[in-house]
Formats: sequence, C-alpha cells, structure tokens
Amino acid sequence: MLVGCGAGSEGEAVPKRTNTHVPRLTNANSREMPLDEYLLNPAQTESVFSAYSTSVASCMREYGFTYRMSSSSYSGIGADAPKTRVDGRFGFQSMTHAKEWGYHPDGGFPDSAQQSTGSQPDAEKWFALTGTRDLSEDSGPGGTARDGREVRVHGCVGDALLEITGSRDGVVGDAEAATDLKFKTLVEGQKDARTLDVFELWSRCMKEHEYSYESPLDALGDARWAKSKLPTDAEIRTAVADQECRSRHNVVGVWFAADFEHQELAVKANQGTLLDVKKQLTHQVRAAERILKKSKTK
Repeated sequence: MLVGCGAGSEGEAVPKRTNTHVPRLTNANSREMPLDEYLLNPAQTESVFSAYSTSVASCMREYGFTYRMSSSSYSGIGADAPKTRVDGRFGFQSMTHAKEWGYHPDGGFPDSAQQSTGSQPDAEKWFALTGTRDLSEDSGPGGTARDGREVRVHGCVGDALLEITGSRDGVVGDAEAATDLKFKTLVEGQKDARTLDVFELWSRCMKEHEYSYESPLDALGDARWAKSKLPTDAEIRTAVADQECRSRHNVVGVWFAADFEHQELAVKANQGTLLDVKKQLTHQVRAAERILKKSKTK
C-alpha cells in the first residue's frame, strides 16, 4: 500500500518513503507532526499577534490616536483543539463534540448581525497607521503628519513589523514556505492510497447508517450544515455516525500515518529553507516576549 514519491525540484534528490507505523487513534491532536516545529503553535501565535497589536497601539498613541487591532486565534474546536499546531488536519475527532455540536464549531456559528461594522478611520489616523492617507491602500511611504510629527515608512504597522520580524516589510506569523508545505502535504495525505482505502471503508460504514459520503471531508463540508447557527438533529446524527465509523476502521490512525509521512519527506527535502524559517520564528517569539514584558511594566 506504499505509493511512490513524486519528483522533487530539478537537481534535488527525492527522499525515499518510510514505512510509517500506523497507530490506533480516534484523535490525533495530541500527536506532533514533522512540520510543527516550523510553524507557530497556538500559544506562540497568541503571543506574537498580541505583541504585534500591542506594538501598533503603542505607536499610535504617540500620534494621539487610540487603536486596537482585533484578533482571535479561537479555532472553534474547543477542548479537542491541537496543542502543537493551530489547525486540525483531520476534522473534528471527538464524539463529545459530535453529540453536542455536530460539525459546527463550539458555540455554533456567529450571527452575522453581531459582527462589527466599525467605521473607517479618518485619513490622518490611517496615515499614522499605514504611512498613506489613501484609505484604499494598506501601506505607504510615510511623511509629515499635520502636527509636524514624522510618520515612518508603512507607519505604525511598519514599526511593529520591524520590531517583531526585523523588517518593515516582514510578515508576522508563519512563513509562506512553511504554510505552503503544510497545505501541500495536507492534500498529499488526503490523496494517499492508504488514506483513500480507509476512506472507502468509512464510506461503506456510513452507508450502513444510510448516509452517502465518499469521505469524512465530504460529511464535514455538507452545505446543509452552514445554513443554521446551531446544529440540527440530522447534523448531529450524521456526526455521531461519522465518529463511530472513524473508530471502527481506525480512520484517524491511518490518515495520520500517511499525513505524517508526507510531512516527514517534505522536511527532509526542504531542510535548508526550513532552517531559515525556524530562525525567523524564534526571532518573532523572542521579540514578542520582550514587547509583552515591556508593556506590563508601563
């Protein structure tokens, strides 16, 4: 059931597949993945983005503006959310969640009417924030504010980026190289022959419950579930059957093993790039710690 590895970039040796052990799992969220150390974990993500918001707000006060950036790292998965990575790769993996929320996030979907429709900032506030007075642009060269203060390139956003990433053009959070590999291996794991075989077993099991889905991803993505803020009885029954069939055929265990192997190969094939990624993440985490510690002493 092992499948061949696709070709790497020109001139690169393609790592050989390993025969990954298949664990018996109903929930893989406690298991680390090879790419985890090159991506911010939930606690680090919260710290870095909190520090970014704090840095921007502090800078904006210097120009006489109050500014608070909204951010939320809440996944909706609740107590079963992975601790080593921000996103779950295998959908909901909890019978407890299935019985209460079906395929909905914890608490249900937010009401669109409750979402803030805050007014746009005025041009001078936007200028201090981004370095441009054009509200349709998100960055600019800076210049002189009306009160005579100098606004630097990319404004307070640029200051915060410089403080956290070391560059006014930096990116807060995960590096594109790491997220590209994360999504590439996500697709590879889902298309792996081992995963497809166990999805077929799962699908047959679901037919015994009178549900017709080819994979757990199809059940999760059923358009009916998005039509209501809270899960319907039909959704909950489907989600419960899903968890029962996952458990019967060790769907998560097989899926995890295939996914782990594709990540392992990706790490081996991109060691140089990922080493740079890890250095940048370490820089961000340490900078965030300094910013947050400094803000508490003020």
